[in-house]
Amino acid sequence: MISLSHLNKIIFSITLFLTVISNITLAEEQAADIWNNEENINELIEKNNDTQNIKIKSPILSSEKDQVIQKINEKEITARAQSVIGIFDPEENNFNLNMWSETDGNEIKKILQRVGKLQLSKHSENLLYQVLFTNAYPPKNNLGAEEFLKLKINWLIKKKRIEDLEIFLKKNPEVKENSKAIKFLINEYLSSGDIKSACNKIDFINLKIENDYLEKFIIYCLINNDRKEEAQLVFDLFQENSRKDKFFEDKINFLLGFKEKTTQNISDKNLLNFYFSHITSKNFDYQPTDKTDKYIWKYLSSVNLIQINDLENEEIILTYEQAAAQNNFNKDEIFKIYLKMNFDFNQLANAEELHKTLPSYKARALVYQGILLSDGVEKKIILAFLLKNLFAKDKMSNVYTEEFSNILKSIDINEVPEIYIDEVKQNVDTNLIKNIKYNNDILHRSKVIKHFFDSDPKKDRTEKDFKSVYKKIKRNKKYFVSIKDVVVLESLAADGISLPEDLDYTSLASQLIVPKNLEELARENQIGLVMLKIVEIIGEDNISDLDPETIYFLNKILNDLNLKKIRNNILSKALPNRV
Repeated sequence: MISLSHLNKIIFSITLFLTVISNITLAEEQAADIWNNEENINELIEKNNDTQNIKIKSPILSSEKDQVIQKINEKEITARAQSVIGIFDPEENNFNLNMWSETDGNEIKKILQRVGKLQLSKHSENLLYQVLFTNAYPPKNNLGAEEFLKLKINWLIKKKRIEDLEIFLKKNPEVKENSKAIKFLINEYLSSGDIKSACNKIDFINLKIENDYLEKFIIYCLINNDRKEEAQLVFDLFQENSRKDKFFEDKINFLLGFKEKTTQNISDKNLLNFYFSHITSKNFDYQPTDKTDKYIWKYLSSVNLIQINDLENEEIILTYEQAAAQNNFNKDEIFKIYLKMNFDFNQLANAEELHKTLPSYKARALVYQGILLSDGVEKKIILAFLLKNLFAKDKMSNVYTEEFSNILKSIDINEVPEIYIDEVKQNVDTNLIKNIKYNNDILHRSKVIKHFFDSDPKKDRTEKDFKSVYKKIKRNKKYFVSIKDVVVLESLAADGISLPEDLDYTSLASQLIVPKNLEELARENQIGLVMLKIVEIIGEDNISDLDPETIYFLNKILNDLNLKKIRNNILSKALPNRV
């Protein structure tokens, strides 16, 4: 039998545990949800089992016999409301709450699987983000709300969209029951050495979650925030629930001050154990291997625990290079390691030839140092491309991609020999925003396309611009209407812009092909599925690189569905000439 004092202790422990994450409950209570607002519902109906009879008075007739009876299923309304989970209001992109309702869930899963295998371009990924996280009901068939939610969370985790996941959690209290999402956020911050931010994530933890890892982390955060009495009580409750963990108990008792010594063994079972090992060890020394968890790799790098005393050990260096190739280790650290290796003047001066006599990791280090020390532009370019090949040979190209681009960008383009110009330009990652250069001699590059850049375009201004441009191109007897011109004209017409009667573009448009499956989905108003297919079509390409035929049918489908904001976003990248 449980004693009264023991029972009080448990109750008090639970109360304190609730206090730790009370802001979650508070956030849930404050969430404005019209579907769950009982006061609003009670004003309209009197509860009578699951189904209510609602009398709605006629706006004209007031006699009792003219009242309309409508049945409302309260449970169905609540369930539908709770399944609306997202970040964006549908109106932001001309979507609606039913954009998935009539879609077969299996089709959604199939496309997401295919898309998941692609290295989506930035535009494609952002478009997919907007589509997946618009507030909408889940499909009625083959994909329930819970499974759909898991798909969304897994996507955010895979793409490491940390800030977006936090926004998702803040806007949707239901998501806080997903331990995977919260554990991901905690590990991301903890592995970065940002303990304060990691501990802040316990605010997201819902009481319904039963997860040892998260509960252990809560206990540690209480200690870290100098709330040891609360930590002790929660720790006692944790132990009383028969969840024994000798390593964890040893560390917590040490951190609470109940033990003067703690085991110096390093546990890399998970990041939390590894973190405990580090902060409680007198002489911490750990050598990662190819089996080391990615979060532990990141933590080692973030808190400067990387110690390589033997630069001649090829196996160790290759372990670090492979970890970087797998995105488990900071790529910049690899080049710092290269700089620690010693080479004589003759080796550096003749790196292009002498690298062949060295092990692969030393060859890369020699060539890298040769690039940094080279004064001549041509030699720097030759060595830069040589190093690219050396990384590719060992299937680690991604380690060098960013550094390669930075090296090429450091070279004055005017000094690059003509034979290397094209190669240099192709390998430079320029994320510069270029200015649009309008050409009023060509319709799809003229000032008319400003219409698609404005959030609130002025019809009168667009029509005035069009008349001016059309008058100019009409005088050009050799001018022919291109596919991109048709794209502009059809979009202007869809937006209610008056076009000259003598302008014939329909004959060319009739020759262009629109995929029948997309047309059929558009007719069925399956907006969500259409958007997924558009993401798949664009895929890894930049919008500016799509061929005119693809731009045309994408534009046609978006016009048919009245998705003008998405359309304008695509046209703003596909049409302008940027310099």
